[in-house]
Amino acid sequence: MKKNLIYFALVALLFACDNAFEDRAFEKQSVVYHVIKAPLIDTSNSTPPSPPLLYYGQHNFIVYPNGKTYYHNKFNNYGWCGTGIDTSNPDFVSLQPSDLMELTDDNLVQFVKSVVQDTSSYHRKIAATISSPVDSITNKHFNEIINVFSQKNFNIYSVRKTTEEEQVVLSHKIENKEYDPDQINWKGEFGGIKFLPPNSKE
Repeated sequence: MKKNLIYFALVALLFACDNAFEDRAFEKQSVVYHVIKAPLIDTSNSTPPSPPLLYYGQHNFIVYPNGKTYYHNKFNNYGWCGTGIDTSNPDFVSLQPSDLMELTDDNLVQFVKSVVQDTSSYHRKIAATISSPVDSITNKHFNEIINVFSQKNFNIYSVRKTTEEEQVVLSHKIENKEYDPDQINWKGEFGGIKFLPPNSKE
């Protein structure tokens, strides 16, 4: 009888250790989000054409692999009119390292709650972007930002890769290097206004 009790005790202890190990392994797993490089477009006539990719909004969050998030509000407001605007490439928004605000676990959620607005009204055309320098987002701040958007009924936002300008400026900020946009050998092209509409008064 004593041997049986010892046997059952050992089996119970073994299962307890296995479950504890599984729990710890599960806790270490993290959700990975993937940035879609090219949006899927429905070419049928059943839906309207997709809007152009939103590169910048009034609120821009860069979720970085180092576990931090950076925010800026650099945005060229064209009055929501696409006349003469090249939307195939991101604008040059004259971003500076000082424009990037660092957000951490301690202040991220409260900051997002303080800046986003309810966009359920048609007339409130406030937009945001969440970007990442890599395709796979492992920074938990991504999910926290999305949750706040949902709670605040903030619906106009896009998830994208960081623009070249954002990436260059952010690297200068992180490495504490002096930044001069005129000294950067930009690899890509910039969008924005390509021609001015004719002045009807002239």
